[in-house]
Order: sequence, then C-alpha cells, then structure tokens
Amino acid sequence: MRLGFHYHVPAVLDDGQIRMPAYQGRFVDALADYCSEVVCFLHSPRADERAQMDYALQKRTVRLVDLGPHTSVPRRLLSVRKYARIFRSQKAGLDALLLRGPSPLLPALADAARPVPTALLLVGDTVALVDDSRQPFWRREVIRLLWQWNQRRQNQVAKRNLTFVNSRKLFQELQPTVPNLVETRTTTLTRADFFDREDTCTRVPYHLLYTGRMTRGKGLIEMVEALALLVQQGEDVILDLVGWPEKGDDVLEEMKQVAARLRVADRVKFHGPKAAGPELYAHYRKSDIYVTASKTSEGFPRTIWEAMAHSLPVVATRVGSIADCVQDAALLVEPNSTRELAGALRDVLHNPAKRQRMIKRGRELAAEVTLEQQTEVMVQRLKSWARIPQ
Repeated sequence: MRLGFHYHVPAVLDDGQIRMPAYQGRFVDALADYCSEVVCFLHSPRADERAQMDYALQKRTVRLVDLGPHTSVPRRLLSVRKYARIFRSQKAGLDALLLRGPSPLLPALADAARPVPTALLLVGDTVALVDDSRQPFWRREVIRLLWQWNQRRQNQVAKRNLTFVNSRKLFQELQPTVPNLVETRTTTLTRADFFDREDTCTRVPYHLLYTGRMTRGKGLIEMVEALALLVQQGEDVILDLVGWPEKGDDVLEEMKQVAARLRVADRVKFHGPKAAGPELYAHYRKSDIYVTASKTSEGFPRTIWEAMAHSLPVVATRVGSIADCVQDAALLVEPNSTRELAGALRDVLHNPAKRQRMIKRGRELAAEVTLEQQTEVMVQRLKSWARIPQ
C-alpha cells in the first residue's frame, strides 16, 4: 500500500534525510513498516522550529512533499487552494490517505484527495484549548470562530470516511453521526523502550517529572503551586520539566515568577526539549513520580504511556480520556485544584504499597499499546476499509 500522510507538524529534508519531531517521526517510521511507501505532505519548519526537527527517519520508503512554510493558521487557511494544488499534483498512485487532526488543512486535503480512500486520526479538540490562550479577547474570539468553522468541516469529512479517535469523549460525541468510527491509542513507545523497576521514591530529593508542551493549558502553574505546598509540609521535592515552549505562550516566565514568590525557584528545573527516545527516556528513568495537570479536555497524553512504560507512578487530572485509559493505574484529581494535586502527590510519596501497585499496573497497560501493535491494527483497518489487498 502507498499511503499519504498529513499533519500540521512540519518536517525538513536535511542532507538527504527527512527530519521531524521525534513523536511524529516514530509514528511515520512505524507506518512505513506496513506500507510499500509513505508519502508525507508536510510544511517546512519556521526558523524557530528548526531545533524541533530532532529525529531522522529510519525507513527509506518515506518520501517528503513540501507544502510550503509552516505559517500561522489564518495564513494557511487563506492559502488553502495553493496547498490543495500541491497535493493534487503529487497524489497520483496513492492507495489511501491518512489525515491527522485537528489540523487547518484537513478538510481541504480530504476534498482534494477524492477518489483516494481517506481516513482521519483525530487526537484532540482545538476549540477547547482556546480559553487557555493569553491572546487579547478579540483575537481569542477570532481564533475560536476559525477553529469552530474548521471543526464543523472536519466532522463533515469524518461522516463519510474511516475515522480513528484517541479520546473516549470524542468517540462518544461522534458516534451518532460517524458510521466508521474506531477508538485507538496513540503512542511513541516501542517494545524495546520499557524500563522495569519495582519502586521509586526510595531516596531524597524526590523528583517529580512533567514532559510535553510548555503551555498554560497543561497546568504548569498549578504544578509549581503544588510543589510549594509539599515543601511547606516538609517534603524534599524537585519539579523537573522537559519539553518545548509554545510560541506566544509566556507560561515559563510566569512559572519563574510564581516559583520565586513561593520560594521554590531552586526546586523548579527546566531541561528544555528532548527527542522521544533515549534522550527523553533518560529523564523518566531517574524520576520518582510523573505529574500532568491539564486544565481542559484533550485526547490522551502519550507522555502518560511513556511514564508508565518506565515504571513511574502517575498523578494526573481527570480530563479527556485519561480516566477511561488509566483505570486504576494512576491517581486522578480535578483540574485547577492545587491542594488536591499536592495531596495526591504526597499520598504516592508515602504509600509504598499503593505506589508499587500503580507502577506494576501502569506497565501492564502500556505494554498493551505499543507503537508496533497500534500501528499494525490501524493499517489493517485502513486496508480493509479501503478494500486494499492484505
């Protein structure tokens, strides 16, 4: 099968190698294991995004089609006909197309793909994240209207195509209107990535870890406030942050100010972005508890699977599909509740029996959703739906 793929995360051809962020690159490489060719229709990165192109694709059966610069969402929407023309000029010979969303160009590329069988992979709800933006009111409302418009068009595309979703909430919302709907799990983990240990929190200082995008919606301020509460209660804890800053989001600067005001500045460590794989996984292996405090709905953070695979107990907020996926393998708290978050972290720190059960159960769950397993199932479903010989 020759499979086309599009998402808004960019890629670049550098010295004959296709490079992109590792979390996307690992997925594309996994697709290539089950396809004769994967053709990636992706934007080229902005200058400030070049450092994020930290993964060189391993498979030689992947080809990159440059859609042009990764400009702002309004600019891409205004130039949608140009992108559709580029896609049409390169789509010959494709057996199927996989569009990951939400993404500004998803509806237009789905239309341009006809009659190529098209599948969607929906991994979040952009409209739900608008309220966490620090944009001026008028700009935030314009962004909301744009994403609402795009989401309506995306849902129309979903109704006539095979659609994978990684969120139980989104699955339930779409189920009445989308006939070919499949709930899936998205991950970057391979079978070789797992790290087994029976326990953490065996020596001080205890290291709390968050990995992912550095955005206000991830509850980073609440993490710092919870850290300060733990320190006030006599706990020797450090908060390690690994990930990339989001353009236009000043949350890291505010975190520094909050940490200084609460006298825990020396206990908040920002390590910058790390590529998925050994560089990132080293941080999981030397940490004691994984914490994520998302404030709004999302699909399911792949970082939770990564933490569980590395034998970390997880404390998270009860948003999106987290509760549906983690079952009894994590402690869940309500979003925006600093005291509840601190209490759950303290419970894990001082309850070794519970902590060890969480570690064991989390590792079992993560083993059921490796990249090899999830990608093979997705490709087989796509082939069956598109009536491509297995």
